[in-house]
Amino acid sequence: MNFLSLDVGTTCCKCQLFTEKGEILFYRAQEYALKKANDSIYVDADAIRRNVEELIVSAAKIAAVNSISVSSFGEAFVLLDEQDNILFDPMLYTDPRGEKQAQVIRNAFDETFLYQTTGVLPHAMYSVSKLLWIKENHPNIYAKANKLLLLGDYIGYLLTGNRVIDYSLAARTGVFNIRKKCFATDILSVFGIDPALFSKPRPTGCVVGTITPTLITQLGLAENCKLVLGSHDQICATIGAGILHKGEAADGMGTVECITAVFENPPENLEFGKMGYPTVPFISDNLYCTYILNYSSGSLVNWWRKDVLHGYSGEKDNFFSYIEESLPGAPTNLLCLPYFAGAATPYQDSDAKGCLFGLTLQTTDADIYRSLLESTSLEMRLNLETVKNFGITIENAVATGGGANSLAWLQIKSDITGLTLRTLRSSEGGLCGVAMLQAVAMGTAKDLEEAKNIFVQYVNEVTPTTAWKREYEKTYEKYKKLYKTMKEFY
Repeated sequence: MNFLSLDVGTTCCKCQLFTEKGEILFYRAQEYALKKANDSIYVDADAIRRNVEELIVSAAKIAAVNSISVSSFGEAFVLLDEQDNILFDPMLYTDPRGEKQAQVIRNAFDETFLYQTTGVLPHAMYSVSKLLWIKENHPNIYAKANKLLLLGDYIGYLLTGNRVIDYSLAARTGVFNIRKKCFATDILSVFGIDPALFSKPRPTGCVVGTITPTLITQLGLAENCKLVLGSHDQICATIGAGILHKGEAADGMGTVECITAVFENPPENLEFGKMGYPTVPFISDNLYCTYILNYSSGSLVNWWRKDVLHGYSGEKDNFFSYIEESLPGAPTNLLCLPYFAGAATPYQDSDAKGCLFGLTLQTTDADIYRSLLESTSLEMRLNLETVKNFGITIENAVATGGGANSLAWLQIKSDITGLTLRTLRSSEGGLCGVAMLQAVAMGTAKDLEEAKNIFVQYVNEVTPTTAWKREYEKTYEKYKKLYKTMKEFY
């Protein structure tokens, strides 16, 4: 039996075909452009549909496809009429439309009630805020709306005709009751939104249905090919990292760094939400997770590599070989604040600025590079200590994304945070995660623990060293003061 995993992103779709023994038979990624209309930029839902179909056809030529599952980005949604025509293309989560409507939601309810119900506080990024913007600014379009589908359940609807969304992706709408596992009708009714617009919420990993006979023939799929319910991309990547229990975390070291931390008992303290930490349903009724964010991670490294050093690599083949060969083995005397794209959790300050402190004429490019790596690790330590105040303790993590390929970076992070870090055979954790969900749903693995033993393969393990512990403790005490000090200058 073979499992087809799809990871649908804003501008790229990735596809991987696994055997039930965890072997990878096929991998391909295809990019597509965003859509421009009326001076705004949208996700191109039709382009996504075409690319998904092309990737499925390509994979099905390699081997039989017995099931499909989709990992997808959150928040953005497509609005359909009764005949399934697209009424409104998906707005990017960064689109400011919905800001006023988010404030209206805040004003209509007690913030503690909102956070304890939905796991988030109102923000323009969430689907409900943008839906209210459409209702207010395009009432004729809203009146025709029959279905609101995030990209994950949209692909599922196209494949099976069934409208189903998992709990974690549903939570990105901003109007899902994370405790009762249903859409919050008490909130929707105040704004005159019909709950029937949304897909049916069901647990991650359940069988949605059989792919339609027409598509089975058209795409070359195996008879009775099933769709297994995937999830939000962060959740899928976490599962694919083998993170299944409380106290564990996946550290996505990409352009933006996101640590997905797993815990029991959702925090009820409003301050947790005000710091930007969402509470998201995880893979079982008693487990939740949160997203710990740093906007400048891989992007900070790339800024230094491309914009400052212009890709300089000396006599080496590439920049990283050059820079890491001369990387200082000891902590630097520099202090960097990594808010080059604003501050995420726990400060939630979009106006925050980055800084480098302690430069001298003896400072080298490798010194600064190491200080950048140190700063991202110090920022994550700050976050880990912050969430610990709310009962969330992380003991170990699995690193994914491009940054996980740097053992030097991982060692610095381990030394600063005290975490033991492991890496995977592939950075495509989301594709592995939905393969695991398929294995359980299709009966080739009895549970996710067994699926983990089949699909998840660890490569390296990095543990904290004691050599620089005292130095980093001093650095961290200074780092905690830097944001408030620098805030006076902007």
